Amino acid sequence: MELVGIEAVSRGAKKAILCDKSQEAVAIIQKNIEKTHTKTETEVYQTTFEDLLKNKIKEKINIIYIDPPYKSDFAYEAVKLILNYNLLSENSIIIIETDQEKRVMEQLKDLRIEIIKQKKYGRAYLIFLTKKK
Repeated sequence: MELVGIEAVSRGAKKAILCDKSQEAVAIIQKNIEKTHTKTETEVYQTTFEDLLKNKIKEKINIIYIDPPYKSDFAYEAVKLILNYNLLSENSIIIIETDQEKRVMEQLKDLRIEIIKQKKYGRAYLIFLTKKK
């Protein structure tokens, strides 16, 4: 996931907010940020996604890329929190990476979101969402 955020700022995004609860993963993320000279555009948090969404994010987010452990319910839980904390602007997009597309789609069906696109890349699926208007 951090590679997507780092790539985004290297291509002109104003800011990327990255999160991982693993100290080892955060250390690798920090090294990649140093190598790509994207430190001023990048915030990194060693915390859970729940803590990040509840306590750290205070602004509307344009693009959210969720890359949870595939067998977890983290994508569903994250989308619920994003909606509950009203973190999306009118044109925001959420992208979920998973290898369990049908399970994730079933979980998402009762949320206030609209699926705008699905794409398969190798064994992974990307599901693109926006909030219902």
